Amino acid sequence: MFTTVEKIQSQKIDSLINFNTDKNKLQYLAVLPSVNYDFLENKFNLGISLSNLSNYYQNKQRNKIELEKLKFQLIEKKENDLLELEKEYELILDTYEILKLELDNTTLTKEIFNLKKSQYENNKITLEDWLNVQKNHQDRNLVILAKHKSLISKMKQFEVKIKTPSFKKELDYLLGNTHN
Repeated sequence: MFTTVEKIQSQKIDSLINFNTDKNKLQYLAVLPSVNYDFLENKFNLGISLSNLSNYYQNKQRNKIELEKLKFQLIEKKENDLLELEKEYELILDTYEILKLELDNTTLTKEIFNLKKSQYENNKITLEDWLNVQKNHQDRNLVILAKHKSLISKMKQFEVKIKTPSFKKELDYLLGNTHN
């Protein structure tokens, strides 16, 4: 499921490494000999700077080390990002399972609600008790509705983040099981 994310991050790492490699390709120009012309003696002179040569090899080695260091840092970041995505995925699934149990439990609470309604209609409970039952039922419905909408939002955001549909079955259940 996370292969798309891993592939995209690997491509970013490769392009960054290639960019740095391409950027350093013209450094060899620093070691080319200098050519000049002496007008007084009417001749060409060729000069080599040992300092430039030394700097070129030092920079080449330093860049090579820095590039490897950058590559390892980016790979480590990629692995940490994937671990965080896996944790987030598991947390969303756990939240889904809990909400699913709560939604499955609504039939029992509806039966209790209907029983209390019947008791009120038959004057077996007071108006105050009936109003408390209604309030508790509405409060419970609001809590479940908020959890329901929040979880759907988290699932959709997660799918956008990893660019892969990963909660199809869960979203179908939640969207088909809107709580009244």
